[in-house]
Amino acid sequence: MEKKEKILIALIISIVLGTAAVLWLRGGGEEKERIWLARPESGTKRQSVSFVTESSEELFVFDLKARKQTTEELDAAYEETLRCLEKVINPESKEKVMLTESLSLPRYIEETSAVIQWESSEEEVLAKTGKLQRAGLSEECEVFLRARITIEDECREHWFSVCVPPYETGSSEALFYRAGEELKRMEKETAGEEGFYLPEQIDGVTLGLPQKGNSTLGMAAVLVFLLFFVIAAAKRREKEKKRQKREEEFLAEYPQLITKLTLYVGAGLSLRGAWERLAAEYRKKAGLPGKQNPVYEEVLILAGELKNGKSEAGAYEAFGRRIGLKPYLRCAALFVNRLQKGSGGLREGLENEVRLAWEMQRQKAEKLGEEAQTKLLFPMMGMLLLVLMIVMFPAFLNMGI
Repeated sequence: MEKKEKILIALIISIVLGTAAVLWLRGGGEEKERIWLARPESGTKRQSVSFVTESSEELFVFDLKARKQTTEELDAAYEETLRCLEKVINPESKEKVMLTESLSLPRYIEETSAVIQWESSEEEVLAKTGKLQRAGLSEECEVFLRARITIEDECREHWFSVCVPPYETGSSEALFYRAGEELKRMEKETAGEEGFYLPEQIDGVTLGLPQKGNSTLGMAAVLVFLLFFVIAAAKRREKEKKRQKREEEFLAEYPQLITKLTLYVGAGLSLRGAWERLAAEYRKKAGLPGKQNPVYEEVLILAGELKNGKSEAGAYEAFGRRIGLKPYLRCAALFVNRLQKGSGGLREGLENEVRLAWEMQRQKAEKLGEEAQTKLLFPMMGMLLLVLMIVMFPAFLNMGI
């Protein structure tokens, strides 16, 4: 046994023995460690305790409440709560609080766990929720807010004084309030009628119905969105058509390409020489108008890679990946396989590929013929109906219809 294995075994035995010793000391000692039940910081929590005797065992569940604060701690908590409320009601610490906006009166102070209930001496002016209503005030109004602060089981009260001023004369708030009161009066006076005409102005306030939004802009936005959608869809459709057209061109050219390769290999040329011969023939025709062929453009690239020193296997694999169609990938795999295993059997493999390619071409031609027949079905039905109408029209005339 090696030294490292002995050290590892000794370490494992030490860990096991040490763990057993710790467990024995914790469970087998005469005096057990006392269990500490920690109270929650606030509220109560459910605490479970196991009761065990020699003959039975039972689980006891009870509520463990938070520690009660001392009088000094309660006083400090109330002072802290009042400071928090002062920041809400009088944030600038002014001697006289002039309230012009609604208040957000807190119901709970998390720092001191204080629960607060509010009451207002002038509910119609300043509600206990803190909502302010200045409309209708003709003079300054003093409002007293009573806060009932409850911490644990003790409740204390505190009063806050705020002043609510009326709207300034001529301000938009005052004008809007008078216009609203006038509309309410008109609604009551015309309660027995089907409706009433809305005045154009009330005390300088122009009245009108709320705008539902600029439908022209919305329609324009929708049209722009639809335009972008149509353009994007048209581009995708055009791209898909180009892809389909490219695939059709490559698939249509494949049987002739593989047939030429088979003839050149059968005539004694090597596979590399056959590709170079195809590329040379295409170069002579490429300059003529209408003689460009996407398949033979790939053949030119393949021949260029072979001429520049790239390995044949790599060139054939790149050729198949660039085109990406199943027949070309199968053809490239055939060439790479023959290079790895030797050139024997290459001609037989190419002949099998030629037969398979022309069989696929025949099946495709049959499919196109069936599709053409389906497309011609509706025009033929139309012509049949037209012939029936021409034949039946004299009969209807003779019948006097």
